[in-house]
Amino acid sequence: MSRRYWLDKKIRSAVMRICAWVTPRSKGRRVDLRRQEIKKILLVRSIFRMGDSILATPAILLLRNNFPAAQIDFVGPRVSAILFRHLPIDNHHEVYQSFPRVCWSYVSLLKQIRSARYDLAIDVSGSNAALGAFIVGFSGARFRAGLRGKYDRWFNLRFSRPAQKNKYRNLPELIGSMGLETRKVFPTLVLSAEEKECGTRRIDAVAGPRRDSVVGIFVGGRRTRGKRWPGENFLELAARLRAAGVKVVLFAGPEEVEVAEYLRQAPSFRVPVVSEPDVRNFASMVSNCDLFVACDSGPVHLACALRVRTVAIFLKNDFARWGPPASLARIVYRETGVSTADVLQACRLELADLSPWNARQIAS
Repeated sequence: MSRRYWLDKKIRSAVMRICAWVTPRSKGRRVDLRRQEIKKILLVRSIFRMGDSILATPAILLLRNNFPAAQIDFVGPRVSAILFRHLPIDNHHEVYQSFPRVCWSYVSLLKQIRSARYDLAIDVSGSNAALGAFIVGFSGARFRAGLRGKYDRWFNLRFSRPAQKNKYRNLPELIGSMGLETRKVFPTLVLSAEEKECGTRRIDAVAGPRRDSVVGIFVGGRRTRGKRWPGENFLELAARLRAAGVKVVLFAGPEEVEVAEYLRQAPSFRVPVVSEPDVRNFASMVSNCDLFVACDSGPVHLACALRVRTVAIFLKNDFARWGPPASLARIVYRETGVSTADVLQACRLELADLSPWNARQIAS
């Protein structure tokens, strides 16, 4: 953890404690939101990881369905503004992470939010982040909603935590507990026709003209959380898939510079390694893969939100909480550790519907 990030975290934590100490607990209310005049809605998810932003998209779709004429705005990191393009939100308010800008940015943010006079503000982070609860609480909205828990003092509408712990399912349950219409909605991202076409051209440029299945492999994962597979495992997986006649493209993000360099320098390794910093360009390339493979990380949720079949490698037993449903992905987990053979078998099963010949080659 960098000193700047550490200092930023300490400052935000101190501000939250001071605000909790000097402000009284909001009095709870019981209302039927369907009978209220809701013209402006604010959704807040202030967690800074890409995957967390993607997992918030069901709330956008469900609130738009319930209030089709309302203004729906979102508070989140810069990456969510990029990801949510073409989704039905009207405005995006950015929260900042880096010090020292973080020190004064929230004063300006709250001033801007309060001036909008929202009717309903909802913490869609599951009340797991003090910052999200703080923004909702100080938004000035008539109704300030979130889950009961450690950070609920600033809400006046408090709801029980969903029985469903899975991150792909608990937001629809929260919307239902608010008395609003809900249904099964999975995270969703929308690409334009031009973006999809651009992704096709880029995939063809790095992998060659499309004849066989294309498997994209993201070689990252949060190493500090023990979620990243060793580089040699990605190397073996890519080589075995390529030997079976499958086109393979490896993707590396800004946190995977070392592993990307390791793969590029491997002798006789001829699989392209793409480092694409632009999130939407990356998404457009992923959308053109027939199968996507990654450790538990933001790109897993991105691929699922694009409805690309995914093999999700879980190195920790937390897939009940973070794992995509079987309709979107195949989860690979083994208590003793996930091997290359485990992931190859998952790829074979997924590719069987796309290319039986490739699947037989992988198995041989």
